[in-house]
Amino acid sequence: MELRQIRYFKEVADARSFAKGAYKLRVAQPALSRSVAGLEDEIGQMLFVRHTGGVTLTEVGTRFYQHAVDLLQRVQSLSDEMAAGADDPHGTISLGVPPSMQSTLTAPVVASFLKKYPRVSVNVIQDTSVNLRAAITSGALDLAITSTLMASSGVRYTPLYTEAVCLVERAESPPLFSAPVVIRDLTGLPLMLCGYPNTVRLLLERAFADADEKIDFRCEVNTSSLLFDLVNEGAGVGIAPSCAMSSRKASEFRLTPIKGLEFSWTIATSLDRVESAATKQLITMLTDHVEHAIKSGNWPTARFDWEP
Repeated sequence: MELRQIRYFKEVADARSFAKGAYKLRVAQPALSRSVAGLEDEIGQMLFVRHTGGVTLTEVGTRFYQHAVDLLQRVQSLSDEMAAGADDPHGTISLGVPPSMQSTLTAPVVASFLKKYPRVSVNVIQDTSVNLRAAITSGALDLAITSTLMASSGVRYTPLYTEAVCLVERAESPPLFSAPVVIRDLTGLPLMLCGYPNTVRLLLERAFADADEKIDFRCEVNTSSLLFDLVNEGAGVGIAPSCAMSSRKASEFRLTPIKGLEFSWTIATSLDRVESAATKQLITMLTDHVEHAIKSGNWPTARFDWEP
C-alpha cells in the first residue's frame, strides 16, 4: 500500500467522482482508476460503489476514509514541522484569496514571491471567504485571506486590514449624492454587487436586517471585474470594497465610502498545522505589501490591523 494510493483514494472520496478527483489531482482518470482498483485488490474489499452520478463510499470505504484522513494529517504535520526549520524555503504551498484582491494583492505578491523563492511552487485559489475557511479546515489550503463575518473552528485568524465598502459610479456621470453616503441612501437604487456568499452581500443583509425598507439587488455577479464592466455600461451603481478598484484606472470610476459599512480581512491558517518556512515568508510578503499600499495612499479607505 502506497501513500500515493491513499491520497488518490481520499480525493476521489471528497469529490465523489473519479473525473473530478482526477482533475483536482491533475492526473489522468485511467491512472487514478487503476490506483484505486489496486488499493481495493490489496484490501480485498470494495471501497466505492460506482454509479452513473459518480461514486459513494461503501461501509468499508467509510472506515478506511477515517484512517486515511488521520494518516495524511500526520504525514502533513511531519512535513510541515521539517519544512518550518528550513533555511531555504522549498516545496509547494496553497494560498486562498478573494477574487476582488486579484490586482491589489494577489498578483503582485505572488509574482514577487515566485521570483524570490524559485524552489517554491504556489497554488492560488480564488474563492469566497466561506469556501476558503472550509479549505483551511480540511487542509486543502496552507493559508487564506478571509473576512471576519463568520468564523470556523480549527482556524487561526490574524488581523490584516479593515476597509470601507464603497458606492461605485462612473466618473463621467453626475454624483448621486453631494454629502457622504450613508446606508439609508442605498434604498431605491438599482444596486449591483457580488452575490451570496460574497462578504459584501452578507454585510448588506446584516445592515438592513431591521430596516423597514429593503434594498434592491438589481444584479448579482460573481466577479468584481464584471461588476465594474456593468457600471461602466451604465447598468446601475455598484457596491464593492475599495480593494477591487486597482485593476481599473481611477479616472474611470468614482468610489465613495459608505459611512458605517466596512469589514475586516484576516490571514487564516490551521490551528492543527505547523507553518512551513515558505508559508511564513509568504505571510510576511502579504502583510508588508498591504502595509506599504495603505501607507502610500493606494488604499485610501483602509487601515492596517496586523498584529504579529
